[in-house]
Amino acid sequence: MKNPELLTENGIPENLATLFTKDNCTVIAIQDAVEESVTGTELANNLNKLQLLSKFYLDRETVEYARLITTDCFGVKHYFKAWK
Repeated sequence: MKNPELLTENGIPENLATLFTKDNCTVIAIQDAVEESVTGTELANNLNKLQLLSKFYLDRETVEYARLITTDCFGVKHYFKAWK
């Protein structure tokens, strides 16, 4: 997979760096997890192996992309989308 993007539930783009704190992960590790994934399930598993602030779950998978969903501590939904 390629071209990861993080969006709010209103479609506003977010920085991948908001998924982790300073010492527990990097944007490069997230990009590596995306590149190593072939399916949406693999993508969710690879991201959940990293020490991110929240867990991801498969929301939708099509021939073109996979979209994961997570909810932060304030109840706001965020979508992680990667293209095949």
